[in-house]
Amino acid sequence: MARHYEEQNPWIDFQYSLEFSPLWARLGEAYSKCEHLANTPLKPSEQQRLAAVYMNKGAVASAAIEGNTLTVDDFEALNNGIRKLPQSQQYLKVEIDNVLEVLNNIQVNYARGKSFNLTTQWIKSQNKKILANLDTPDYAIPGEFCTSQMVVGTYRGAPPEDIEFLYDRMCEWLNRDYIHPANQLSDDKKDQRFYLYLIASILAHLYIVWIHGFGDGNGRTARIVQTAILMQSGVVPWTAANILSDYYNQTRSLYYAKLSESSTRRNVNGFIEYSVQGFVEKIREQIFEIQESQKNLAWESYVNEILSSEHAGEARDRRRDVALAILDTPEGLTRDEIAELTPAIARSYGREERKLSRDLGKLDELGLIYRVSRGRWASNKHIMDSFMPGKIQDNS
Repeated sequence: MARHYEEQNPWIDFQYSLEFSPLWARLGEAYSKCEHLANTPLKPSEQQRLAAVYMNKGAVASAAIEGNTLTVDDFEALNNGIRKLPQSQQYLKVEIDNVLEVLNNIQVNYARGKSFNLTTQWIKSQNKKILANLDTPDYAIPGEFCTSQMVVGTYRGAPPEDIEFLYDRMCEWLNRDYIHPANQLSDDKKDQRFYLYLIASILAHLYIVWIHGFGDGNGRTARIVQTAILMQSGVVPWTAANILSDYYNQTRSLYYAKLSESSTRRNVNGFIEYSVQGFVEKIREQIFEIQESQKNLAWESYVNEILSSEHAGEARDRRRDVALAILDTPEGLTRDEIAELTPAIARSYGREERKLSRDLGKLDELGLIYRVSRGRWASNKHIMDSFMPGKIQDNS
């Protein structure tokens, strides 16, 4: 039976052929970076902190793409009671809270080993949660497909009478050709599993936006589904499963352009290459941030090890605080700047410059800081970077 969408939206054809292109190199790097990230040891408390940071980033970014004006700092200030929104703007936080709750549920369900099968009903339930407690237009019923033609700018979504059929076909297609074959792969073929899941997640995102079946929240729903599929891969760490939302938000104009091009020019590869490139760039950033976190932990351990030879007491505590707080900067810090690094350091020294001078001299002797130039000092934390040449003290 002929369907109206076949004439109105011919690009919704449930076909995709992955051809040889630079995309393969990016896919390889993306898999390698995921393995690198997954095998990076961190204290459980640091893992939890970073997971919360990246989850918040993804939730804020997904809402921001749809016009939410809160930043990550704004959202954290609201959660910590530092800031309050007027009544007329409280929906901004609700939008982000809803996305965050859905992301948390996805993570918990995966951790508990709950089975996952992409279905139309499941996607509807995510849309319902995303729009919970928000004012929506009369034609937008949370968790239900719209019954009138959706038009966004010049783009016409799929005909209302075809939406359920298209969603069912999309889920059947992605489960059959990507998700289920990936699940049957053994552990020695994790790279292939990763490729199938990553491509499936991007295609799901693209088709949900193309079909545009909900009266509201289509973009947020698409990005939630994408995150859920990536999480189910068992290869993508949770901290990385949500990074594409942040990338799409940071490159918002290009994001919209690639989405438009995917339908008007039927260029699916363009959106996939753009998304994979973004995944690689964001996971590189994430690995760098985590390496910095590791370096800080290693530096703290090293400082404590070096100072363990010192007599216990106030002097050792002061020196430890300075060694951990002072920055490794090319220009270094003055004595006055060092004395004000933290409230605890400021209380320790007060106006006693000689005490600070003695401590700086001792820390230099122990190799924990170095003098950049006369009257300016910096941390020697760079020695945590393996095989990097050391800094030489300036004795001029």
